[in-house]
Order: sequence, then C-alpha cells, then structure tokens
Amino acid sequence: MFDFDLHAHIGKCDVCGKETKVAVCASSIGPISFAYCRSCLAAGAEPYEHMVSYVACAGKWPEEISAEAQAWVRRRLAFLNKTEDEFAQDVSECALALPGCC
Repeated sequence: MFDFDLHAHIGKCDVCGKETKVAVCASSIGPISFAYCRSCLAAGAEPYEHMVSYVACAGKWPEEISAEAQAWVRRRLAFLNKTEDEFAQDVSECALALPGCC
C-alpha cells in the first residue's frame, strides 16, 4: 500500500492548487507524473487541463470516446466541480488549438 506521508513533501497540488503536503505519482491519464495532495490522490483526481487535452487528442467528446473513458471523465468532473457542458466546450476549444493532434 502507498504510504502518502513517507513520500509527501510541501508543495502545490497539480489538481486543486492547494499549497500543502503532496506526493508525486504517476497519472492515470498517461505517461506523466503530477503532484497530488492527499484528498486529490485518494479521489483519483487528475489536473483538469490535462484531462481536456487528453480527450481532445483522443476524439470528439463524447461520441468518439469509449463508454469506459466517458465514465472515468465524468467521475473526475464531479470531484472537480466541473459540468459536462464546460468540459465539452473546453475539449472542443482545445481540439481547435491542437490541429495535429486530432
């Protein structure tokens, strides 16, 4: 089992932005690591901007995204207090900004 206190140091959580004890861990999004506070790590939360860009590169939200990935995103949106409409708009804008990605 991961011992948060053993690996934590004072820093800024990449998910919620709090200055607190954080541990740097592998993201569930892809091959990247982020600093997570205890509550964001326990919730399986991910940095919103990275969720947006990941989905924007994967396809059009939600019709081109698998049901499993949609459920994964929706659980994290609830934790981040983001609506699906906000997310859809942000994914669309990101896809326009990343033409080689989509």
